[in-house]
Amino acid sequence: MKIYWSFKDIPELADLTEDQQKTAFQQCYEKYLFKMRETWVACAIMSTLVTIGMHVFGPILGAAIGGAIGGGILSMIITNALRPHLKNYVSHHFAE
Repeated sequence: MKIYWSFKDIPELADLTEDQQKTAFQQCYEKYLFKMRETWVACAIMSTLVTIGMHVFGPILGAAIGGAIGGGILSMIITNALRPHLKNYVSHHFAE
């Protein structure tokens, strides 16, 4: 699974302007986020990491460390799961 650091790194959005990239990602994110099974799995992973972090490092620091790691994983999973929807959105809204 690849990590995308910005919208321009996502192949489906690479040829668009920054405004188009932002629009496409936001539209797909809002429409498909909670309809995807991957979102719920990623949320469960994040919750588990926060809980583990709290038990290992204490409530505040542990939650921060677990949340940061879990948030990174959540972002990576969601971005990869949205790619087919982004491809479809771009082909329908920004086709030349």
